[in-house]
Amino acid sequence: MRTKHLIPNHAAGLTYAGAYVPRDDYGSGSGAGDGGGRDPFEGFPEEVLGLIVSKLPFRSAVSASAVSRRWRGALAAAPALDLDFAAAFPAAPRRRAAFAAAASAALSGSAPLRRLRLALDGLFDQAFAAAAAGHLASWLATAAARGVERLELHLPRSRFAVLPPSLLACTSLTSLTLRLDHYAVPLPSLTSLTRLSRLHLAAVSLTGNGGFFDDLFSYCAQLRDLILEQCHIGALRLAGPSRLCSLAIKDCSWTQESSVAASEMPELRILRYSGAMASRHTINLGISLDEALLAIEKPQVRPQEATLRDLIDSVGNVRSLLLSPWCIEQFARPDEWSKVKLDKVRRLTCIIERREESALAVAPLLTNCPNVEELSVSVVPTQCKRRRCSGDGECHRVVGRKGATMKHLRGVRMEYIDESRSGFELVKVLLKNSPTLEIMTIVPSMDGLEQAKFRRRVLKLRKTSQNVSIQFSTTG
Repeated sequence: MRTKHLIPNHAAGLTYAGAYVPRDDYGSGSGAGDGGGRDPFEGFPEEVLGLIVSKLPFRSAVSASAVSRRWRGALAAAPALDLDFAAAFPAAPRRRAAFAAAASAALSGSAPLRRLRLALDGLFDQAFAAAAAGHLASWLATAAARGVERLELHLPRSRFAVLPPSLLACTSLTSLTLRLDHYAVPLPSLTSLTRLSRLHLAAVSLTGNGGFFDDLFSYCAQLRDLILEQCHIGALRLAGPSRLCSLAIKDCSWTQESSVAASEMPELRILRYSGAMASRHTINLGISLDEALLAIEKPQVRPQEATLRDLIDSVGNVRSLLLSPWCIEQFARPDEWSKVKLDKVRRLTCIIERREESALAVAPLLTNCPNVEELSVSVVPTQCKRRRCSGDGECHRVVGRKGATMKHLRGVRMEYIDESRSGFELVKVLLKNSPTLEIMTIVPSMDGLEQAKFRRRVLKLRKTSQNVSIQFSTTG
């Protein structure tokens, strides 16, 4: 088995093979200078062998225990374990008992356990479900005894695949990820996990957990990162005082009367909001965000202006901003309430659709961001290539509006820009109105002759900055 690439500090010559000398009484060699028949890992401590197998997939780590008697206890001494049933037996799903026995043996050690991942998709079949539930409770109890710090748990859809009470005994957890496929049982209160600093909930129904977040912020005072991914949410109420610094809501589904309320979070600096949007927002942060991501999809029903106003005002003092195509349209609308002055934005990232007016929608957006230093524009394909008005019937007239002078813009990166009117005009506007521009990197969406023509047209454009360097790249 090759382990050379797994040994730390090998590039500096500090290998374990040079630090530990094999025992003379091992193997068939007779002299001290005879290395034949000796195991080069014989003199390694148990912790080193455990560190080596922790870098291997679980199936390879189990196979490593059969190399020699010296390696038999290496897996039990591993500080990190990745117990993935589907990856361990992709072609033999019936070997559930063998996987359970190997997992129990791997967790039977007494060394501290820093990270544990349990991905049990396919383990809870009709015949083995009850036994799998018992193994899961035992594994979590053993992990709690070994002081596990980071736990990632993936459970499939099954009435036996429930969170056992032994999960709450893992009081040493600092990071917890729960990916539960259509978990119908309400989540238990995590009040015992007082050291928790990162919580990731995926595919969890949060419609009937009214007091879950109240208990979470009351007892888990060290919580810094909260991620809600593909969850079904009714009312999300996040109230402090809390030390939460990062909040991510990714591709969640909402009930018909849903809401997001956040207040009293003085240390919140990162907000990521993507996918569908709740019908009501009450966000009263009163702080300066460092990073905001608004990759919200266009809702089927036009939202109320109050909902958009509260959402846009919440990122009015952000420093790094990423916007989806629909959010760009909202910021570029001529309505007075939507003209949010983004004076503190230094890095602006825009995801636009490949249609006639999408690229030029960035120009009026820049009028609200006078202090932008780095701009990134990325084009994604769309079924509609030509559309001058938004789907709600209102035309925002973003094509004819002039872009303001961007006095602080120094770097621009444009990915998959084509030779359409909007793409070329946006390049023209940026070169004409950026006196301090230093570098512009363009990744065209064309190949061959079309790309060469587009390059010649761009290089002939008027440039306000005398030191600007225009670079073309073939990859994003």
